Amino acid sequence: MTRLTLRLARPNVLASLALLAALTLYAVLTRRAMVADLDSSGLSGCLGSGADCATLIRGFTDKFDVVINSHRLIILVPLVTGMFWGGPLVAREAEQGTHRFAWTQSVSRGRWLAVKLGVHLLGAAVVAAALTQLMTWWFTPLERVQDDFARLSPDVFDFRGIVPIAYTVFAIALGAAAGAIFKRTVPAMLITLVAYLPIKIAVQALRGHYLAPLDVSYAFGTTSPRLGYGDWILGSEMINRGGQILGTPGVADPCQALAGKAAAEACSVTNGYRFVDTYQPVGRFWPFQLIESGIFIGLSVITLAVAAWWVLRRTA
Repeated sequence: MTRLTLRLARPNVLASLALLAALTLYAVLTRRAMVADLDSSGLSGCLGSGADCATLIRGFTDKFDVVINSHRLIILVPLVTGMFWGGPLVAREAEQGTHRFAWTQSVSRGRWLAVKLGVHLLGAAVVAAALTQLMTWWFTPLERVQDDFARLSPDVFDFRGIVPIAYTVFAIALGAAAGAIFKRTVPAMLITLVAYLPIKIAVQALRGHYLAPLDVSYAFGTTSPRLGYGDWILGSEMINRGGQILGTPGVADPCQALAGKAAAEACSVTNGYRFVDTYQPVGRFWPFQLIESGIFIGLSVITLAVAAWWVLRRTA
């Protein structure tokens, strides 16, 4: 049974290895170009000196805008894996009727499902772990340039640490369950697509509240004391001396009526206006990784239990 499952999984494995090889080549070439530009433009030295590097940073990000934004496609890899690995996992055999042949060859339903799930989940987890290590290495130069590329940033968090493995396991579980219930490959793949994204977005919306966020205040006209740490800034408000948020109905701002930016800024300093940033410190990266991975592994267990129950009790 294991040998047969490995043989059937060969196309998925080869396709995944080809994709991983292509991404590795892309990462090596683009990272080399970014590192070379950091040195030749003087941005690397500027960042090391602590000087104002805004102009150089803007030039770097403009030059590598396409490369930087291409990482957003990598976030979809777990979904694609769930569709093409998990969707056909049970559905294809149920669709073709070959599962009945396996069950008449001294192979129980439980063993049949356990072997298929075990091989595919383990293989996909290994590929996801390799891709995560590749992306971590690729993003190292970008972390030096902007806080937006820090590892707790929403756009970066999703392919760092261990959460990509949890995403992949859940996507495959979702595809397998859909295939067990509907017994058709294409509907199982479409259901995986439709169900995965809302769940992923809903959990991501909760991420900022896994642990109570912190606040830091600083005077108007100064920079945040957390700047450069790689924190995840959830929001920023301007308050007056009484701690009231400006812009809230009923709170008057005497500086609004002044004409000119300089006059308004001088008025804000005189009135003691301050900024308050709400943030999650970068030191919470691993606790957040563990929490979110736990959520998706828990969802995976529930989804796999549904798939197992359906195969054992409902599939003819």
